[in-house]
Amino acid sequence: MYNLSNLAAWPEQEKRRLVSVAMVLVMVATIAGNCLAGWLARRLGDRRTIAVLCAGYFLAMVRTCGNPRGHASLMILPPIIRVLAGLFALFTIDLPPLFPTWLRTTGAGFWYNLGRVASAVGTVVFGLISTVHDHRTALIAAGCVFLPSGLLALALPDLDDQDVGQGLATGETGTF
Repeated sequence: MYNLSNLAAWPEQEKRRLVSVAMVLVMVATIAGNCLAGWLARRLGDRRTIAVLCAGYFLAMVRTCGNPRGHASLMILPPIIRVLAGLFALFTIDLPPLFPTWLRTTGAGFWYNLGRVASAVGTVVFGLISTVHDHRTALIAAGCVFLPSGLLALALPDLDDQDVGQGLATGETGTF
């Protein structure tokens, strides 16, 4: 927010206060998003909830990054993105039952953290090749990843409470 032209004349203390308020809003929105994701998953099912939240995330990224924004809209739009990012909370519920018990932590951990590794590599590569200071296009491109992700989520098996611990990959039975 420090590089917004409409804040250039603000005193430093007011800029810091605005950033602090924005951070609190983002943190509260993140907690609300995790709760919302669980609530939606109970009503719509896990895979439909992931698909809906992915589509919403994409739309929110395009809306937020598509045009330059003033500080007032940046107090609203990033918290909306964080609410929609509650879909990541569902990964800890949805990934483990896809693997047999003996492979559960390795399989879920591999797929869950693969995104983190890809993100780290992407950040370094983008930093090395980027010559612009307006990163809106890159942020919109990152948001576009959520469209195919939402479609892929629809291909996941629809797990209900009795499937948990079944080890869907081999049909094995067991518990966590």
